[in-house]
Amino acid sequence: MTDAELARSILSCPDGAEVAVDGFPAAGCDDELGMRDADGVPTFSCRLGSPMADAGRTGSPALVTLTSGLGPGGSADRALTLTLTGSLSIGEVEHCTCCGEQRLEVVLDLDFVVLGRDGEQRRVPLREFRDPGLRLNRGYLQRAREHANDCHREQLSQVVTRTTGTPAEHLLDVSLVDLTTHGAELSWIDRRGGHRAALWFSRPAASVEELGVLLRHELHAGIC
Repeated sequence: MTDAELARSILSCPDGAEVAVDGFPAAGCDDELGMRDADGVPTFSCRLGSPMADAGRTGSPALVTLTSGLGPGGSADRALTLTLTGSLSIGEVEHCTCCGEQRLEVVLDLDFVVLGRDGEQRRVPLREFRDPGLRLNRGYLQRAREHANDCHREQLSQVVTRTTGTPAEHLLDVSLVDLTTHGAELSWIDRRGGHRAALWFSRPAASVEELGVLLRHELHAGIC
């Protein structure tokens, strides 16, 4: 895996974040502050009147340090860090269709990206970091798998019942243990013990959008 692939994977799947903004020391301390990877651009979601929103309006310089959430806890990839620096700018206003809340996107316009491990720092070229082909990265796949396990256990149980014939009332637990661009691996426990099965997609997913289509069409329509 290249440095750019690792860096984008950490941006998609951080374990923790420290945010320092010039002139706005409280900007990174907001419990309601969110962050996502928007095609290689770190993008914050914040309240309209928050310090981060004010920092975005003034174009303040910012430093973001992410710790890796890749792999299981204690694995070598958890020792990775990602440092991103640049200037903040205002993005779009988000409207929640459920509660009507409005939130503001604040974008970090990058100056440079540095990947760190065990004291070694390697600068990642911005052109490589922003490669559109890295949207469907390892970190994105891990977060998608974690989301399925957190929010779609019922749908996963229905997949096991449909594909293996196991009665739903016999299932004690089910989880998605692996997700790649080629398919998914399910693990479940029933009255006879533990089992695993691989479910291969009809074609490899070439994009984030195609992965969503394949998950809904070939596993379960309720998985997002």
